[in-house]
Amino acid sequence: MKANPGGTIGPGDVIGRDLLISDLWRVLAAQSVVLTSERRIGKSTIISKMQKEAATRDGAPFCILRDLEGLGTPQEFVDSVYTDIEERLSRTEKARMRFWGLLSKLGGTQIGDLHVPQIRQHWKNLLFALMADLCESTPGLCIFFWDELPLFLYKVKQTEGEASAMEVLDVLRSIRQGHPAIRMVFTGSVGLHQVLKTLRKGGYANDPTNDMRTVEVLPLDPRDGTTLARLLVEGESLSCAGGSLECAGLIARASGYFPFYIHSLVARLASEGRRAGDDAIERSLKSLLTDPNDPAHFRYYRERIQTYYSPEEEAIALAALDALCDVREPLKFGELLNLIRHQITDVGSEQARDVINLLSRDHYVSRTDDGRWGFRYEIVRRWWQIERGSGR
Repeated sequence: MKANPGGTIGPGDVIGRDLLISDLWRVLAAQSVVLTSERRIGKSTIISKMQKEAATRDGAPFCILRDLEGLGTPQEFVDSVYTDIEERLSRTEKARMRFWGLLSKLGGTQIGDLHVPQIRQHWKNLLFALMADLCESTPGLCIFFWDELPLFLYKVKQTEGEASAMEVLDVLRSIRQGHPAIRMVFTGSVGLHQVLKTLRKGGYANDPTNDMRTVEVLPLDPRDGTTLARLLVEGESLSCAGGSLECAGLIARASGYFPFYIHSLVARLASEGRRAGDDAIERSLKSLLTDPNDPAHFRYYRERIQTYYSPEEEAIALAALDALCDVREPLKFGELLNLIRHQITDVGSEQARDVINLLSRDHYVSRTDDGRWGFRYEIVRRWWQIERGSGR
């Protein structure tokens, strides 16, 4: 297997996710799913593998996978859903679609024929018609894997206003309630809670995903992470001090068992021509963490806070993370609060708690059993320390 950081991973090269995927299929038999995790753990790869293997499962569920990152309006969303459904239906099924009857009444022969005001006014009815047509023509489960749905909702909020984003969420929930055979899987690099947080500030009171199961994707366990690293080490023909298995274990651990970072570190070792051992792995990791071109996209951890946190939340979050990156042991809340107040003297304890809990939901920090706070992932702490630590 060749190192492929950021590229498409084929189903046969997905390591260590079989139990999770099996559990997701079990959950989807009963309800829809919100798939959450830190970025670069492999959510998109997991749902891609599930979509590709769906035809081999009992009942062969009808599965559609769509990356919504490029969409910015409900109308574009309806267009994408139509495109995904239409290409899977027979000519006879297409001719019977309620969707076409509604579209004809609106004066169009295809979505592109309608003027923007008409689309904006009727997108909900068009989407409801599409889902009814799909359920009529499909005997089993219909599963929509929608990657980057939170980012799509954020764009809708930015381009068309909070009310439109709220409508999208409410319509999707209504579809799930009205069609027991429809399942939805939401995933993305931005947590759905971030979008809901901003919508609630605008008056949105609904809980649009309380009928869905939230499942967190964790880094690979050490054994699977080491297996992935070994396959990449051997695929890249890396020379290893101490043997490929020992070298793979060091690479996997240094990468935090994130599949993307394992691929990235092996690719860096291969490109630098290093004989992989303790010192070489550490040097390559440091060069990856400090590379001005940021091929591993570490700056996203900073940019995400700037984009999705309010100015007050951003200031507190940065103060907290700046303090935590310079310590190796977790801190009690009071200790952390004192360090935050070194930078923001008037921050209240409850305000700080709220932001730290938000950082926890965004996978920056985690709390120990005795209530202490620290960076959740060491590789993120190391990058943050290089970027913003007191010793920089």
